[in-house]
Amino acid sequence: MKKVSFKLFALAAAMVCCMPALAAKPKFPLLPSAPYDTIIDGQKVALYTIKKGKVAAQIINYGGFVVGLYSPDKNGEYANLVNHYDDIHQYMRYNMGMIGPALGRYANRIANGKFTLDGVEYNITKNSGQHTLHGGAKGFDHTAWKVVKAKKNKLVLSCVLPDGLDGFPGTLTTILTYSITKDGGLQISYEATTDKATVVNLSNHTYFNLDGAGNGDIMDHELMINAGFITETDRSNIPTGDFGIVDGTPYDFQKPVRIGDRQYSPQPAQSGARGGFGGFGGQVPEGMVRSYDNNFCLIHNEQGKVEMVASLYSPKSGRYMEVWNNHPGLQVFTGARTAIALESQMYPDSPNHDFFPSTTLRPGEKYQHTVIYKLSVK
Repeated sequence: MKKVSFKLFALAAAMVCCMPALAAKPKFPLLPSAPYDTIIDGQKVALYTIKKGKVAAQIINYGGFVVGLYSPDKNGEYANLVNHYDDIHQYMRYNMGMIGPALGRYANRIANGKFTLDGVEYNITKNSGQHTLHGGAKGFDHTAWKVVKAKKNKLVLSCVLPDGLDGFPGTLTTILTYSITKDGGLQISYEATTDKATVVNLSNHTYFNLDGAGNGDIMDHELMINAGFITETDRSNIPTGDFGIVDGTPYDFQKPVRIGDRQYSPQPAQSGARGGFGGFGGQVPEGMVRSYDNNFCLIHNEQGKVEMVASLYSPKSGRYMEVWNNHPGLQVFTGARTAIALESQMYPDSPNHDFFPSTTLRPGEKYQHTVIYKLSVK
């Protein structure tokens, strides 16, 4: 029998010891699927999980709700970063709670429930006082979407809103795609067509807390928005048609700013809250706001190109999120204080303001909207 050289054996052992260990697969704290399984309007509804690398997301095809979004913190620990409900029945009963749905056919507000298009006045469903919010009574958020494709890192949904639904003209056919990008982002893309001239503004209303949903508030999060103006509004949050300069105001996030340095927070957020509103008592100090529910007019270097427009950072967890989009507006909502919504959109009430970017979609045209929430640590 041949003898094995001790030196050769030692060298081989050293090589094995020095080989890099195989990277452990992420242990995402995923939500169980069973509580979301049901049938709505004859359509099977289920919880779908997409993942790639260190990021995963969970979506239900009812309302297109983002139920989970997972990425590691600076210590490699995973958490669900979005507000959510625990079962499908809570989503079916919700009323403008906006815990992560797709929004359409017109996200945000349309004043007095009416607009004029091509000389015809359309009266649409008023579901927010005297105004229309997020498409009326049965928009995307109350629709069971058809699953077109479900892959490991991509979910494609479709729906058709009929002509006349909630008073809007045109049959709107929409393809909604959720995917995890190779650089750690949740990408949400819309494509829509119509058979009659209509107005379209599609978005998503996910609430983010980079420390984990229900883990305190977002007052220590640092926010940056590449915007020099906001659309001014009246007390009903309806745009006046004027623009407000953000320089030197509580709306100035052109450089990263701690949200709590701008927003008054007299009471701690409710522990474990998933979207409820905390106390809002007390006198708001000068130079601060009670909360944010504002459309920021984004600066793009090239119209229609997907570019970075905002960022959010938590010093506590070390998680950092960039927002990339190809639309002119970003609605920032912090009313719950436990989380923040960063809604990529066209401007609210655009159909009633000639100087706002147009939201008109005509037959033969294609509406396209992409927003990416890129996650990392620093």
